[in-house]
Amino acid sequence: MTFVIKRGEGAYVWDMDANRYIDYRLAWGPVILGHAYPSVVERVSDVLKDGNVFAMSNEIEIRVAEKICAMTGMDMVRLTNTGTEATMHAIRFARAYTGRDKILKFEGHYHGFQDYTLFNCQPPIPGIGYRRSPVIVPHGSGTPRIISQLVECVPFNDFELLEKVVKDNWQHLACIILEPIMGNSPGLFPKPGYLELIRKLCDEHGIVMIMDEVKTGFRVANGGAQELFGVKGDLATYAKALGNGFPIAAIAGCRKIMGEIDYQKIPHGGTYSGNLVSVAAAEAVLDELEAGILKKVHAHGKKLMAGIREIISRKGIPALVQGSPGMFGIVFTELPKVFEYREWSSSNHGLYSEVLLRMMEKGVMPDMDSREPWFISASHSDADAGVALQAFEDALTEVMDKPKR
Repeated sequence: MTFVIKRGEGAYVWDMDANRYIDYRLAWGPVILGHAYPSVVERVSDVLKDGNVFAMSNEIEIRVAEKICAMTGMDMVRLTNTGTEATMHAIRFARAYTGRDKILKFEGHYHGFQDYTLFNCQPPIPGIGYRRSPVIVPHGSGTPRIISQLVECVPFNDFELLEKVVKDNWQHLACIILEPIMGNSPGLFPKPGYLELIRKLCDEHGIVMIMDEVKTGFRVANGGAQELFGVKGDLATYAKALGNGFPIAAIAGCRKIMGEIDYQKIPHGGTYSGNLVSVAAAEAVLDELEAGILKKVHAHGKKLMAGIREIISRKGIPALVQGSPGMFGIVFTELPKVFEYREWSSSNHGLYSEVLLRMMEKGVMPDMDSREPWFISASHSDADAGVALQAFEDALTEVMDKPKR
């Protein structure tokens, strides 16, 4: 089903036929405050009269960088425009710093549409082989297969296999890049101790640990998943919630790496990086975060998660509700817990999509793709939660009661 959206305001979007939807898709996560959020609109409107792109530093950019460092605990930050650019640059920084070429990523983890990480993102399970020796599979055509020689990939949350692959390849590994909470197998958390193991292996072997917080940053906590789990990367990438829908991203990290970025040594730049409109939006978002807006976001998410769990329990349907209150997923499975892509792939995606389609018909819009989390904004109300839970229960009942062919 294709939707053409005309406008958004607060927690709602309207299509071209003036149908209103409660938006739990939120453009795959950027809209942390709400569509056309007043403080963001005001700040952006204020700077429009001053021009936008100068390809030079500006005062707001500096304030935003200082706020990001203070909130995340990182030493230095560079701004760019998209999550894809941020992860691409972070990998290049790691390669330059270590003098190594290979990266290690995890099955089901997505790091943007860039060639170096576009492997084993959403692969069909039969095509990626045995879990202890996965086949490296590009996501679609156009990615040179030779790049796969620079990629190691393992299932997430497998302690023993991770240690083995790092032990066998550390001399060539520039970085380990990961989503600390899986955003494309919705809401899958690391097992206790797993992030600590990655940190330990990186420290022991001089590997750069890159936390891809494009989805989790400024959403699961002010300091992102690194604050939530208490494990810090050498580099971290941010985007989405940072701009509440305006295009801005950041690479933050420790001084020993970020301090080496120089046009003659490790170059980084971009014509549109730090443009006034985007940094004005980011400053407005960061101000709201400093004021504690995530408490409201998470309260709404907890209400939804608890309500969905109650519905599926009452109906006796095997399913899990996993993730953070700011971004969570529903997995129709009989497994007691899902920790990695191969387990998630065995869940009932058809049932999920059918339920979500019927929810949309009732005016509630999470993404129908079972990979995508439900995203929560500060504009969602208790009334919205009530409508969403009723729509979920009604849709689930309709699907489960439908005559089987």
